[in-house]
Amino acid sequence: MKKEEFCKRIDYSILWQNRSRESIEKRSHEVLKYGYAGLCCYPSDVPYAKEIIGEQANISGVVGFPIGFETTEAKVFDALAAIENGANELDVVINIARFKDGDYDYVLDELKQIVETAKDKRSDCTVKVIIETPHLKNNDELAKACELVIESGADYVKNATGFAVGYDGTGDAGYTDSMVSPYNNTGMDNIKAIRDIVGDRIKIKASGNPKNLDECIYYIKELGVSRIGNDHISQWLAKAGDDYWKDK
Repeated sequence: MKKEEFCKRIDYSILWQNRSRESIEKRSHEVLKYGYAGLCCYPSDVPYAKEIIGEQANISGVVGFPIGFETTEAKVFDALAAIENGANELDVVINIARFKDGDYDYVLDELKQIVETAKDKRSDCTVKVIIETPHLKNNDELAKACELVIESGADYVKNATGFAVGYDGTGDAGYTDSMVSPYNNTGMDNIKAIRDIVGDRIKIKASGNPKNLDECIYYIKELGVSRIGNDHISQWLAKAGDDYWKDK
Protein backbone atom coordinates (compact mmCIF):
# COMPACT_ATOMS: atom_id res chain seq x y z
CA MET A 1 0.00 0.00 0.00
CA LYS A 2 1.31 3.41 -0.95
CA LYS A 3 1.19 6.32 1.45
CA GLU A 4 -1.08 8.28 -0.90
CA GLU A 5 -3.56 5.39 -1.08
CA PHE A 6 -3.60 5.11 2.70
CA CYS A 7 -4.21 8.81 3.20
CA LYS A 8 -7.26 8.69 0.93
CA ARG A 9 -8.89 6.49 3.59
CA ILE A 10 -8.41 8.97 6.43
CA ASP A 11 -11.14 11.19 7.83
CA TYR A 12 -9.22 13.79 9.81
CA SER A 13 -11.27 15.50 12.50
CA ILE A 14 -11.52 18.53 14.72
CA LEU A 15 -14.30 17.87 17.19
CA TRP A 16 -13.20 19.06 20.60
CA GLN A 17 -15.27 21.72 22.35
CA ASN A 18 -12.69 24.50 22.67
CA ARG A 19 -11.43 24.32 19.09
CA SER A 20 -10.22 27.61 17.66
CA ARG A 21 -10.38 29.01 14.16
CA GLU A 22 -6.62 28.63 14.08
CA SER A 23 -6.92 24.91 14.82
CA ILE A 24 -9.59 24.48 12.16
CA GLU A 25 -7.32 26.24 9.68
CA LYS A 26 -4.34 24.08 10.66
CA ARG A 27 -6.25 20.81 10.25
CA SER A 28 -7.80 21.92 6.99
CA HIS A 29 -4.34 22.58 5.59
CA GLU A 30 -3.16 19.18 6.87
CA VAL A 31 -5.98 17.53 4.94
CA LEU A 32 -4.58 19.09 1.78
CA LYS A 33 -0.94 18.46 2.70
CA TYR A 34 -1.39 14.74 3.28
CA GLY A 35 -4.19 14.14 0.80
CA TYR A 36 -6.70 12.87 3.35
CA ALA A 37 -10.20 11.88 2.32
CA GLY A 38 -11.50 14.91 4.17
CA LEU A 39 -12.14 16.80 7.38
CA CYS A 40 -14.87 15.95 9.88
CA CYS A 41 -16.11 18.98 11.84
CA TYR A 42 -19.13 20.62 13.44
CA PRO A 43 -21.73 22.16 11.10
CA SER A 44 -20.86 25.65 12.34
CA ASP A 45 -17.24 25.08 11.32
CA VAL A 46 -18.01 23.77 7.84
CA PRO A 47 -17.99 27.21 6.13
CA TYR A 48 -14.51 28.08 7.40
CA ALA A 49 -13.10 24.68 6.50
CA LYS A 50 -14.73 24.99 3.09
CA GLU A 51 -12.90 28.27 2.43
CA ILE A 52 -9.60 26.41 2.73
CA ILE A 53 -10.40 22.95 1.40
CA GLY A 54 -12.82 23.94 -1.34
CA GLU A 55 -13.51 20.97 -3.60
CA GLN A 56 -10.09 19.37 -3.04
CA ALA A 57 -11.32 17.01 -0.31
CA ASN A 58 -14.51 16.02 1.46
CA ILE A 59 -15.99 17.97 4.34
CA SER A 60 -18.19 16.03 6.73
CA GLY A 61 -20.53 17.77 9.13
CA VAL A 62 -21.36 15.87 12.31
CA VAL A 63 -24.99 15.47 13.32
CA GLY A 64 -26.04 14.84 16.91
CA PHE A 65 -22.40 14.66 17.92
CA PRO A 66 -21.34 13.28 20.31
CA ILE A 67 -24.36 12.22 22.41
CA GLY A 68 -27.10 11.80 19.80
CA PHE A 69 -29.93 12.91 22.10
CA GLU A 70 -31.33 15.76 19.98
CA THR A 71 -34.80 15.51 18.50
CA THR A 72 -35.13 14.10 15.02
CA GLU A 73 -36.17 17.54 13.78
CA ALA A 74 -33.01 19.09 15.20
CA LYS A 75 -30.81 16.44 13.61
CA VAL A 76 -32.48 16.89 10.24
CA PHE A 77 -31.97 20.66 10.52
CA ASP A 78 -28.27 20.20 11.39
CA ALA A 79 -27.82 17.86 8.44
CA LEU A 80 -29.35 20.39 6.05
CA ALA A 81 -27.34 23.24 7.56
CA ALA A 82 -24.10 21.32 7.14
CA ILE A 83 -24.86 20.57 3.50
CA GLU A 84 -25.94 24.13 2.77
CA ASN A 85 -22.68 25.36 4.32
CA GLY A 86 -20.64 23.18 1.98
CA ALA A 87 -20.47 19.68 3.47
CA ASN A 88 -20.79 16.72 1.12
CA GLU A 89 -20.69 14.13 3.90
CA LEU A 90 -22.35 13.63 7.29
CA ASP A 91 -21.34 11.66 10.38
CA VAL A 92 -24.55 11.00 12.32
CA VAL A 93 -24.84 9.71 15.90
CA ILE A 94 -27.77 7.41 16.61
CA ASN A 95 -29.95 7.99 19.65
CA ILE A 96 -28.22 5.33 21.71
CA ALA A 97 -30.61 5.79 24.65
CA ARG A 98 -33.62 4.96 22.47
CA PHE A 99 -31.71 2.04 20.98
CA LYS A 100 -30.86 0.63 24.42
CA ASP A 101 -34.52 0.94 25.37
CA GLY A 102 -35.38 -1.26 22.40
CA ASP A 103 -37.22 1.51 20.55
CA TYR A 104 -35.83 0.40 17.21
CA ASP A 105 -38.68 1.94 15.20
CA TYR A 106 -37.74 5.38 16.54
CA VAL A 107 -34.06 4.89 15.74
CA LEU A 108 -34.74 3.63 12.23
CA ASP A 109 -37.29 6.34 11.44
CA GLU A 110 -34.87 9.03 12.59
CA LEU A 111 -32.03 7.65 10.50
CA LYS A 112 -34.25 7.31 7.45
CA GLN A 113 -35.39 10.91 7.77
CA ILE A 114 -31.81 12.16 7.99
CA VAL A 115 -30.57 10.01 5.11
CA GLU A 116 -33.49 10.83 2.82
CA THR A 117 -33.35 14.54 3.59
CA ALA A 118 -29.60 14.67 3.03
CA LYS A 119 -29.72 12.83 -0.27
CA ASP A 120 -32.70 14.86 -1.48
CA LYS A 121 -30.67 18.00 -0.75
CA ARG A 122 -27.47 16.66 -2.28
CA SER A 123 -27.69 13.36 -4.16
CA ASP A 124 -23.98 12.60 -3.75
CA CYS A 125 -23.99 13.19 0.02
CA THR A 126 -22.29 10.35 1.91
CA VAL A 127 -23.93 9.46 5.23
CA LYS A 128 -21.98 7.66 7.96
CA VAL A 129 -23.89 6.48 11.05
CA ILE A 130 -22.15 6.12 14.42
CA ILE A 131 -23.56 3.28 16.53
CA GLU A 132 -21.45 3.88 19.71
CA THR A 133 -20.18 0.35 20.26
CA PRO A 134 -18.90 1.06 23.82
CA HIS A 135 -22.57 0.95 24.83
CA LEU A 136 -23.33 -2.31 22.98
CA LYS A 137 -22.81 -5.23 25.32
CA ASN A 138 -23.10 -8.24 23.03
CA ASN A 139 -23.16 -9.40 19.45
CA ASP A 140 -26.95 -9.32 19.26
CA GLU A 141 -26.99 -5.60 20.04
CA LEU A 142 -24.14 -4.96 17.63
CA ALA A 143 -25.91 -6.88 14.87
CA LYS A 144 -29.19 -5.05 15.46
CA ALA A 145 -27.51 -1.65 15.33
CA CYS A 146 -25.74 -2.54 12.09
CA GLU A 147 -28.95 -3.82 10.51
CA LEU A 148 -30.79 -0.60 11.35
CA VAL A 149 -28.04 1.44 9.71
CA ILE A 150 -28.17 -0.71 6.58
CA GLU A 151 -31.97 -0.47 6.43
CA SER A 152 -31.80 3.32 6.77
CA GLY A 153 -29.99 3.63 3.44
CA ALA A 154 -26.83 5.12 4.95
CA ASP A 155 -23.51 4.57 3.19
CA TYR A 156 -21.33 3.67 6.18
CA VAL A 157 -21.58 2.17 9.63
CA LYS A 158 -19.09 3.74 12.04
CA ASN A 159 -18.32 2.27 15.43
CA ALA A 160 -17.75 5.17 17.82
CA THR A 161 -17.46 8.88 18.48
CA GLY A 162 -14.53 8.50 20.86
CA PHE A 163 -16.57 10.25 23.56
CA ALA A 164 -18.59 7.32 24.89
CA VAL A 165 -17.90 5.57 28.18
CA GLY A 166 -19.11 2.12 29.04
CA TYR A 167 -21.21 2.84 32.11
CA ASP A 168 -24.88 2.09 32.33
CA GLY A 169 -27.27 3.79 34.78
CA THR A 170 -25.91 1.87 37.77
CA GLY A 171 -22.27 2.69 37.14
CA ASP A 172 -21.56 -0.97 36.29
CA ALA A 173 -20.18 -1.64 32.82
CA GLY A 174 -21.43 -5.23 32.96
CA TYR A 175 -19.91 -6.44 29.69
CA THR A 176 -19.93 -10.22 29.43
CA ASP A 177 -19.66 -10.92 25.72
CA SER A 178 -16.29 -12.44 24.81
CA MET A 179 -16.02 -10.06 21.89
CA VAL A 180 -15.62 -6.98 24.05
CA SER A 181 -13.98 -5.71 27.19
CA PRO A 182 -15.18 -2.76 29.26
CA TYR A 183 -14.21 0.70 27.96
CA ASN A 184 -12.36 -0.78 24.98
CA ASN A 185 -15.11 -1.82 22.61
CA THR A 186 -13.76 0.03 19.58
CA GLY A 187 -10.64 -1.91 18.61
CA MET A 188 -9.68 -4.64 16.18
CA ASP A 189 -12.06 -7.33 17.49
CA ASN A 190 -14.90 -4.85 17.29
CA ILE A 191 -14.19 -4.06 13.65
CA LYS A 192 -13.85 -7.77 12.85
CA ALA A 193 -17.26 -8.39 14.40
CA ILE A 194 -18.85 -5.57 12.39
CA ARG A 195 -17.33 -6.95 9.18
CA ASP A 196 -18.71 -10.41 9.97
CA ILE A 197 -22.17 -8.90 10.42
CA VAL A 198 -22.36 -6.52 7.47
CA GLY A 199 -20.20 -8.28 4.90
CA ASP A 200 -20.22 -6.17 1.76
CA ARG A 201 -23.68 -4.68 2.36
CA ILE A 202 -22.35 -1.38 3.70
CA LYS A 203 -18.99 0.33 4.07
CA ILE A 204 -17.23 0.55 7.42
CA LYS A 205 -15.59 3.54 9.07
CA ALA A 206 -13.34 2.65 12.00
CA SER A 207 -12.79 5.20 14.72
CA GLY A 208 -11.96 5.15 18.38
CA ASN A 209 -8.57 3.76 19.19
CA PRO A 210 -6.33 2.42 16.41
CA LYS A 211 -2.96 2.34 18.15
CA ASN A 212 -0.63 2.98 15.23
CA LEU A 213 -0.22 2.96 11.46
CA ASP A 214 0.21 -0.82 11.36
CA GLU A 215 -3.20 -1.34 12.91
CA CYS A 216 -4.78 1.15 10.53
CA ILE A 217 -3.28 -0.65 7.55
CA TYR A 218 -4.57 -3.97 8.91
CA TYR A 219 -8.07 -2.49 9.07
CA ILE A 220 -7.85 -1.51 5.41
CA LYS A 221 -6.07 -4.51 3.91
CA GLU A 222 -7.46 -7.35 6.02
CA LEU A 223 -10.85 -6.09 7.20
CA GLY A 224 -11.85 -4.03 4.17
CA VAL A 225 -12.37 -0.79 6.10
CA SER A 226 -13.05 2.11 3.75
CA ARG A 227 -12.40 5.01 6.13
CA ILE A 228 -10.54 5.55 9.38
CA GLY A 229 -11.23 8.45 11.70
CA ASN A 230 -8.31 9.45 13.90
CA ASP A 231 -6.72 12.56 15.37
CA HIS A 232 -3.14 11.28 15.48
CA ILE A 233 -2.50 10.24 11.88
CA SER A 234 -0.46 13.32 10.97
CA GLN A 235 1.93 12.78 13.88
CA TRP A 236 2.27 9.09 13.01
CA LEU A 237 2.95 9.85 9.36
CA ALA A 238 5.58 12.46 10.20
CA LYS A 239 7.32 10.10 12.60
CA ALA A 240 7.21 7.10 10.25
CA GLY A 241 8.82 8.82 7.28
CA ASP A 242 8.83 7.62 3.69
CA ASP A 243 10.87 4.46 4.34
CA TYR A 244 7.97 3.01 6.34
CA TRP A 245 5.93 2.57 3.16
CA LYS A 246 8.45 0.50 1.22
CA ASP A 247 7.04 -2.86 2.38
CA LYS A 248 3.38 -1.93 2.92
